[in-house]
Amino acid sequence: MISKKIKIIILSIIFSFNLSAAPSSESDRSILLSSSNQSKYAEIFNNNCVSCHSGGVPRAPHLTTFQVMSADYILSTLNGVMSSQAEGLSEKEKIGISEYITGGKVSASIPDPNFCKANNGTIKLSKNNSYMEWGYDKENSRYAKSNLNSNNAKNLKLKWVFAYPSATRARSQPSVSGNTIFVGGQNLYLYALDFETGCVRWRTKVDGEIRSAPAINFSNKGNFIFVGDYEGNLYKIDPYTGDKIWTKSLRYHPRVILTGSVRVDNGIIYVPLSSREWADGADPEYQCCSFRGGIMALSTDDGNALWTSYSIPLPPKGTGKLNNMGIEILAPSGVPVWNSPTFDTTRNLIYYGTGEAYSSPAAETSDSVIAIDKISGDIEWVYQAESGDAWNMGCFVEADANCPEEDGPDWDFGASVVLANIDGKDVLFAGRKSGHVYGLDPDNKGKPLWIKRIGKGGFAGGIHWGMATDNKSIFAAVADTNFINKFPGPATPGIYSLDGLSGKLNWKFTPIDRCSEDSKPACDVGISAALTTTNDLVIGGGFDGWVYVLDKNTGELLWEYNTNINFTEMAGIEANGGSIESDGPVIVSNNLLINSGYQYGGRLGGNVLLNFEISE
Repeated sequence: MISKKIKIIILSIIFSFNLSAAPSSESDRSILLSSSNQSKYAEIFNNNCVSCHSGGVPRAPHLTTFQVMSADYILSTLNGVMSSQAEGLSEKEKIGISEYITGGKVSASIPDPNFCKANNGTIKLSKNNSYMEWGYDKENSRYAKSNLNSNNAKNLKLKWVFAYPSATRARSQPSVSGNTIFVGGQNLYLYALDFETGCVRWRTKVDGEIRSAPAINFSNKGNFIFVGDYEGNLYKIDPYTGDKIWTKSLRYHPRVILTGSVRVDNGIIYVPLSSREWADGADPEYQCCSFRGGIMALSTDDGNALWTSYSIPLPPKGTGKLNNMGIEILAPSGVPVWNSPTFDTTRNLIYYGTGEAYSSPAAETSDSVIAIDKISGDIEWVYQAESGDAWNMGCFVEADANCPEEDGPDWDFGASVVLANIDGKDVLFAGRKSGHVYGLDPDNKGKPLWIKRIGKGGFAGGIHWGMATDNKSIFAAVADTNFINKFPGPATPGIYSLDGLSGKLNWKFTPIDRCSEDSKPACDVGISAALTTTNDLVIGGGFDGWVYVLDKNTGELLWEYNTNINFTEMAGIEANGGSIESDGPVIVSNNLLINSGYQYGGRLGGNVLLNFEISE
């Protein structure tokens, strides 16, 4: 029987933004916060910390936020503001606790990666055969130009493995130019890897986890990398040396995080703005809530802000209603932007999808597709798919003081909007965690051309992180992971092809359930990560670690590979695959790059970037 306290922990963890599943007994506690069974540190945490960090003590950070903090940060607090509470712990125990609750490693514990030899040659960048931003192009089509096709897909062979040192998840989608791959890591580094061997050309320390795709920018002033981190920082980096040219904090609100991939165009950086305030609702003395998401535009030269377009036009204000601690609730709030914006050069617009509101009454722009003017940031139109979706972590802890009255399903538009031209007609595609795909008309202020539901929905989708198009069909992945039976109906995980003009189902691919019973629900056949299409193929990967290459015209399975295995011998340091989540496959020339491993809330941990190549 699970104790009440452990039930609170389970609910808190499984309802995190990208969460998976909860253990079924007290003996499984250690997997809640770390992929390894560190029983000593689990016992210290459960006996001394959990009561305060599960909503029991006002102002104490909720434990749902720990896994996206760095081990270095936690250690600094144990030696700083929390030093009195940690007085009885040795330095070794403090390090152990820091690594246990974050799933990461403190800097001193991280082994060196495989650095390149001195004779490896210089970095050479090229616009050809490159992948330089999240969706491959400004329209977020996720269509790649490559040599991979249905005739040679069966010849894909693993070329090399890069292991993110001591990491438990691999979430940053790699960007590629010339002979170099740029990718971020969990343990506060941006890496430049040699495309041919996977060795590290340079690495640069940053202040937070990089959870997005670095943007490679070519300009008449030079070539640069732009990337954001989980602590709300934006970086401009020299791609040849790794030197930081400037760093800008975008924390106009103390809970701002940067997880959606930035876009760069004509001297301007466009940054999607999200937050972790959804977790603060678990604190009964936190005034919920005051964050509002949006898009920020900054100069590539110096990082100075040009404008901010908020997803909620007016700031939150007091509602006159009090939570059960007597603190006034603020609204409307939330509506974060988790996805990379889409550019419409014909209409001079930018499109993005939004998430749930954090407080009631829910904003009129939550769960919406928003179009803004590319020059001014002014909102041109809004298509709201569902009203009343207000949710925060207060709904799933014992002290539910800040749970919104509407207590919505948290059915965001997490995936980037896709712009396609089909037989001369422009169509906007949007996928939502509810399991709906929307075909919207950009010529009629986003009015639906069609709506098709292909999943029952869930906290990890439905449709979660990304769709792909070939300007004929729209390809969508469905997770439909069952957490606690909140969403009724049969699960329909898999990869779907829909006709772009009508939404009619072309075909569906259903993965085989190869997860052992004792590995569930961490292992799951659902597909949450973004898809990619190239030539006559569509490629995706699942929570169970399997990668699938399908014929895009029929859905026939042409090639598959299980990444949920040990790669230590090939990588040279500890290396394991696991769940494939968030970022999708990157296809360049003869190669398929994909991350594997996502220890967060119980998913299968891992720390590898795999490079497959068409063999002769």
